[in-house]
Amino acid sequence: MKYRICFAACLVALSAATAIAQDLDDLLAENERMEAELRRIPGTETPAMLADGIEGRQLLPEGDDVQRLRISQDREIDPEGYIVGPGDVIQLYIWGEFDQDIRFEVNPEGFALVPTIGSFDVAGRTLADVKAEVIAAAEGEKYPGVDITLSLQSMRRFAAYITGAVPRGQGAHIITPATRISDLLERAGGFLGGTNQPIARRSVRVTHADGTVDEVDLDMFLATGDIRHNPYVLMGDLVHINFSKNRVYAYGAVNEEGDKEFRPGDTVNDLIRLSRGVSGSAPLALVEIWRFVEGTDSTVVIPLIEQETGSPTLTIEDIGDVRLQPEDMLFIRTRSDWRQTPTVFGHGELSYTGRYRITTGKTTLSEFVAQAGGFTENASLAEARVIRAKYRAIRDPELIRLQLTVSSGGYAELTPEERAYLKSKQREERGRLTIDFERLFDEGDLTQDVLLEGGDVVHVPGRRLTVSMSGQLQNPGLVNFEEGRRAGFYLEQAGGYGFNADKSGARLIRARTSQREKFNRNLIVYAGDEIWIPEKEYRDWWVFVQETIRSTAEALTLILLVRAI
Repeated sequence: MKYRICFAACLVALSAATAIAQDLDDLLAENERMEAELRRIPGTETPAMLADGIEGRQLLPEGDDVQRLRISQDREIDPEGYIVGPGDVIQLYIWGEFDQDIRFEVNPEGFALVPTIGSFDVAGRTLADVKAEVIAAAEGEKYPGVDITLSLQSMRRFAAYITGAVPRGQGAHIITPATRISDLLERAGGFLGGTNQPIARRSVRVTHADGTVDEVDLDMFLATGDIRHNPYVLMGDLVHINFSKNRVYAYGAVNEEGDKEFRPGDTVNDLIRLSRGVSGSAPLALVEIWRFVEGTDSTVVIPLIEQETGSPTLTIEDIGDVRLQPEDMLFIRTRSDWRQTPTVFGHGELSYTGRYRITTGKTTLSEFVAQAGGFTENASLAEARVIRAKYRAIRDPELIRLQLTVSSGGYAELTPEERAYLKSKQREERGRLTIDFERLFDEGDLTQDVLLEGGDVVHVPGRRLTVSMSGQLQNPGLVNFEEGRRAGFYLEQAGGYGFNADKSGARLIRARTSQREKFNRNLIVYAGDEIWIPEKEYRDWWVFVQETIRSTAEALTLILLVRAI
């Protein structure tokens, strides 16, 4: 009996668990169904671009429900500038005790049929005009004394054409009234590249449905952001991208040097704007135009601004209205020394490290150190140095050549002189000034008080109270420095020479200059110096004997041959 009760309890628990799982599945399914319903609500989707590049078709109005489509816009619609056309959906709203919402679409013939009010010819007219006419008719005939609102509910889609120098997509494109010339050009792949002749980016030809023609300056739009140079595409427009014929040039103190397309009527100010403006804030010192004499290869120079001092009283605005001609070259020069901000960076054992402003030609090393609060107690004047950074960037063609030679063929390809030059250059600290800080700051030798330049780095390392012992020694490592001690003392502290030490090749490397000196036990050693003992070069004596015998045999053979002759 007890087992039957337990079995029944298990069945009940299993049934309950199954029911809970079923309820969860039903809840998830219901949630997915609701999400699908939400996705089907009109206006919650943006029409996608189809594979052929044509946007999805706009649904026509059905009864009182009009499918509202979301179309990307760069700004609000201006009723004074928006041109109404076939496909536009307009909403007329009558406010009162019982509000009425009337929506209507402009038909292909350009008429708007407004229920209970009438028919209106609206195509080609501004939205503001249509508003005034429809509201006036509604107030006068059926809804007198009632507030009425008319607004654009959904923009139409229409065809416009692009031809000429575009990489793809020539022909018709389905667009909206919010599409600008640059947008249509982007759909066609932009301007064609790799051509022998420059593209006419400043004279994009737009032929309207009524036969009138405009030229759009897209380069000016990109250079200035002036939206007037990138208008909306109208229904029936044909946009043609041609090749340019004439160029003008700007060089010198402009943000973007080079050639620009020339348009009749261009001025100096237009060329400056296309070149992204004058660079910097220095006064103009020289502005001139080099111009070809008509019908010849000769040129004349037309001075616009000439002033040796670069007076700030004359600006580009003073000459901006000067007209340009095809192939003109505009040169703009400014003072190169205007408001320079030279700085020197202090690093290491200075009281206040960092960057300091200096006066070129006046600020000395001692003045800079005083600005930085002087040296710390741990400063090593013996190793302090000034690095002139601008010289570190100067390339040494001979050093580069030797390095390439070594990387491809090894040191055997170099002459003894070239090997010596390469070694010395590799050890050299490029840009380091020959200055003795101890002579300047301890002894007061003003010959070491050099003038600093912008970009210099003053590096003062910390004092190293050790001498480095490296190479073939019994106990290589660091040995405490003792003032006045000679090299032999430190050699003994390191346990003497190692088993395979090359005593003749031993060197003392100075911390101050990084120069190597032939080792001598009586040399005075300073803090931070290094004593280096190389290892004897390994020699295989059996190979040496073989090579000697071979060379001797070859020499004897040659002698016998000579005698036989």
